[in-house]
Amino acid sequence: MALSQEKIILNCPFRQTLDVLEGKWKFAIIHSLLLHGTMRFKALERDVEGITARMLIKELKLLEAHGIVHRRAYATVPPTVEYSLTECGQSLEPIIQAIQAWGIQNQAVITQSKISTARKTPAAARKA
Repeated sequence: MALSQEKIILNCPFRQTLDVLEGKWKFAIIHSLLLHGTMRFKALERDVEGITARMLIKELKLLEAHGIVHRRAYATVPPTVEYSLTECGQSLEPIIQAIQAWGIQNQAVITQSKISTARKTPAAARKA
């Protein structure tokens, strides 16, 4: 059963796409690179609010392995590294725009939901 389930996932373009783009940070990284073009690591870290350097490195490696991001290292001291979107990564622009449009369209509902959830969650749990 597990083998057939795995085969279904491998043959399903939707699941493959989710596997490549899963996680909290990948869309934010792609969005930043779409907005600003080629970026150095520190600039990308500043632009993706809330991400740690360690997590950014991990996500960039995964995006590079999937052909979404191109990494270019220069032989300088200290090392200079720039990231840009590949052609495949740039093809995600309509999806990123659709997600942003959905967020704008549903901003009131999303905000109200966050407020509601915060009120229901005890203060000690919110601080953790």
